[in-house]
Amino acid sequence: MRITPAAAISIEKVDQMRESSSFIRAFELSVDFSSTEPDDDLYAALGKLHADGVEFTVHAPFRDLNIASLHAAAYQVARTDMMRALMVAERVGATVLNVHPGVHSYYPEAGWPQMKQNQAEVYQELSDYGAPRGIRVVAENLIIANNHFEDTWLPEGMITLHDEWNADLKGITLDTGHARQSKLDVADTVRQMGSRIKHLHLQDNHGGMIDEHLPIGSGVIDWDSVIAALDEIDYEGYGVFEFGPADAQREAIRFLDERMAAISR
Repeated sequence: MRITPAAAISIEKVDQMRESSSFIRAFELSVDFSSTEPDDDLYAALGKLHADGVEFTVHAPFRDLNIASLHAAAYQVARTDMMRALMVAERVGATVLNVHPGVHSYYPEAGWPQMKQNQAEVYQELSDYGAPRGIRVVAENLIIANNHFEDTWLPEGMITLHDEWNADLKGITLDTGHARQSKLDVADTVRQMGSRIKHLHLQDNHGGMIDEHLPIGSGVIDWDSVIAALDEIDYEGYGVFEFGPADAQREAIRFLDERMAAISR
């Protein structure tokens, strides 16, 4: 097992990345084209960090975007922005692009098969471009919500999404907080998804309906059992801290190191 700590951060916060790079050497860049359009100056700053040994992954935008939409214009915007995010990943030297599955947005169930087809085409298109360039596209499990497809929070549904999509570089992002919010045993979910898990979002919560994004160890997730399960599947990849501030991330590295050392003993 090897978990490389990473911190989730908005792509434009280069100064904060530079400050945090003294103790964390990977960042998941959150891209939201409605608020930030990366320019040459931003790419140059990120390139300098990358040249200094900092690694990147990219979180594709998801606000107001739906890769399963039946609305033709909305679908095309979402599809275009996912590809734009992949181009960002390529330019900054990222090796992972994390993409949320689509949502049903209260469309009648009769339209859901077409929505799932729309979603599948986006994942396929991204992988067809990303895999030859060394970029793994991963799909993230979501929370229980009224407008979400049930299979996006259940392991069985995420496994089906993964297995029906043809790509050399693909995977599931297991978001631990999303899994716990969905009333799942996180360790059992790790074992069920197995080697399909290629990326981790690490956060904690109290198991209620709110996705709290607490530092690991601050909620009710049994981290010893989760780390043991990740060791059983021999997980190797990033563990992205989806919480702040920097002090909490620094403590999370110590927290992880202690538990991984205990497993190795």
